[in-house]
Amino acid sequence: MTAVCWPLQAWYEGSAAGVRMINMTDRMRGIVPAVVTPFQADERIDYGAWQEILEMLIGAGVHGLFVTGGQGEFFALEDEERQVAIRFAVQTAARRVPVYANVGAVTTRQTIRMAQRAEADGVDFIVVITPYYVRPSPDELFEHYREVCRSVRLPVLAYNIPERTGVDFTPEVARRLADAAPNFVGLKDSSGQLERIEEYRACGLKVFIGRDHMILDGLERGCVGAVTACANVAPRAFVDLYRAFEAGNREEAARLQALVEPLRRAFSLATFPSIVKEAMAMAGIPAGRCRRPVGPAPESARAVLAVILEQLREAGYLPEPRRAQAGKA
Repeated sequence: MTAVCWPLQAWYEGSAAGVRMINMTDRMRGIVPAVVTPFQADERIDYGAWQEILEMLIGAGVHGLFVTGGQGEFFALEDEERQVAIRFAVQTAARRVPVYANVGAVTTRQTIRMAQRAEADGVDFIVVITPYYVRPSPDELFEHYREVCRSVRLPVLAYNIPERTGVDFTPEVARRLADAAPNFVGLKDSSGQLERIEEYRACGLKVFIGRDHMILDGLERGCVGAVTACANVAPRAFVDLYRAFEAGNREEAARLQALVEPLRRAFSLATFPSIVKEAMAMAGIPAGRCRRPVGPAPESARAVLAVILEQLREAGYLPEPRRAQAGKA
């Protein structure tokens, strides 16, 4: 695990590496689905189904793919599976849209190993969820991210979701890291604390909102886009929301935000991350099951999802199913 040193002066003198970094960060925008990882009945990754999903999302006009995140069940994947999954996503995307790969792990050592492998496999952006289970101090968290940034030449984003990790990537840590690591360029913030967006942006960082029911609020506060799990189900609705906002049509953006919000609110009806996969299966999208111990959503949740999906269908926002998939595979 060889660290790459970043001479700050070179970046401000317009080095080739610096120019490449600027060109890459210009692509950080829009709707980036937090892509599911589909599994077969025996819990092996279903690469045929995954290719269908990735092609469906790209065809709907999304602006990037966020793989091996929480909705992608990274926590249930072995290291080798995770690497192969990242490589498969890169090959399927074929540079049509950028690929954001979450490589975060509990230890700095494992995170660096995953980051360097992802870089070698051709991802566009390295994403690093905060360590979980352990609760590093702010100084330890800063050191963790600084070492990861030093280990690769790609742009790096933090992934902040304290309700699940128990660790908060604060604006103070972000400011220190932005000063220390030129390739630290932004974050996916799923904290739900909208007031922080301005603080992160003041550090020169680009922010993706990570809460599907707050997309419009995030965009209005300066987020460059959204990393959204629900876009797996109805990607065009989210793309149209973003386009409406960019066109200055807030009324249409607000209408679409209200349309997609019930799906996000339904997350509490079953164990995460099963609701999105259940909704996809009910819509005819081959998402498969979650890895155990997470089981299928209960019938009560499916009844609620049926109403939500019918609303999306009536609005013309459910993708055409390519093959039927039983929700309880």
